Amino acid sequence: MSKFIIILFCISIYPITLRFSPVMSYAAIYGIPFCYLLCHFRQFVKITKKQLMVTVMLFLLLLLSIFYPALHGTGDYSYVKVITFIFRKSVIYLFLVCILLKYYKEKIRVEIFYYYFALANAIYVVGTLCFVFVPGLHQLWFKIFSENVENTNVLLQSFGYTFRIGWQGFSGFRMTLHCTLSCLFLLYMYYSRDSKIRIKKHVFFISYALCFMGNMFYGRSGLAVTVLLTIVAIVAWNRGQLKKIFRFVIAGAFFIMAIYIFRDAPLISDWYEWMSRPFINLLKSGSFQNASFSSLSDMYFLPGGKTILWGDGYFTKNGGYYMNTDSGFMRNILFWGMIGGVLSYFTTVYCMWDLRKKNIVFFLMFCVAFILFEYKGDTYYEFITLFYVIAFMDARETKKLPDLEMGLEKKWSI
Repeated sequence: MSKFIIILFCISIYPITLRFSPVMSYAAIYGIPFCYLLCHFRQFVKITKKQLMVTVMLFLLLLLSIFYPALHGTGDYSYVKVITFIFRKSVIYLFLVCILLKYYKEKIRVEIFYYYFALANAIYVVGTLCFVFVPGLHQLWFKIFSENVENTNVLLQSFGYTFRIGWQGFSGFRMTLHCTLSCLFLLYMYYSRDSKIRIKKHVFFISYALCFMGNMFYGRSGLAVTVLLTIVAIVAWNRGQLKKIFRFVIAGAFFIMAIYIFRDAPLISDWYEWMSRPFINLLKSGSFQNASFSSLSDMYFLPGGKTILWGDGYFTKNGGYYMNTDSGFMRNILFWGMIGGVLSYFTTVYCMWDLRKKNIVFFLMFCVAFILFEYKGDTYYEFITLFYVIAFMDARETKKLPDLEMGLEKKWSI
């Protein structure tokens, strides 16, 4: 494990911007990785047919994001920013992959990327805890490192949003998605026999607990998805291994008990009620009985036939999302209809498709996570970016790891 690479993952996945010069900050955030990739372009000269096909589809999505507003005459080109996110974030992820390839060389495995990605998110949660429990730290931080400090402070005043903060500023839906993905990566590396790398017990429990806390902090949707898929993972990957299941249940019980004991503490009480209320309602009445969940179901409606086929060419309108819907599925259909929707979702599943060769349960868990998150908000571009870049590591894995000092064959520990 490299401390330098961990830091690099943290500041690359969650970069900070200088408040006095955000333009210079963004130039460094994307410029440094891009220049590094140019200097090491030979790492990515040989690409597979799949990578080439995904690249073509991404450029097609970019063209469609420009074409549809022109076709409908809406003048709303805000969706271009969504598609270019894939290219911008891919540069950062490819930069990190290049660093890993250079550091681990013939020992490289895609699980190493999973590992550092999960650690970066766990450390981000530690940063959240520091900002909340160290008085005045986040005010001082945001005087230097964030250009949206006023907006962040307003959002943090919302009920239960005490812990929705990190070194990037306000942390919400995207962060809970990342924490869920991290939990799945950690579960796979600790429990699945198909993982080429086995992480140590204490690393798993600490990292998983922090990422799970991130779900509790940044978004209840991610918390619900993580709980569901964790149960599936533990049952599927630990058949006959009751000791491992029992150990996880005991650790989880202590974790929940600790939070319950401190639920009335001043900094925790509002957040605890916000986080737990829908799930307590579910256990008591069989329904979440929560305004957030209820309003989400109201955001689903049947558009006209023309909209379903061609979309309306709007992503945003009057300063908000078009038709005021949070649903990723609805936003996709409303913008470019079935044609763009099918292409974007096909690209997403196609990027994840190779996971089934490693472990079918692993693949299905990510498919379920994708569907559930997309029901809540638009996330397909996050899945495309992550698994598009992971494919580059898959293509460069050696067939067999050499024996290491710890005496493990094919699998080794970090």
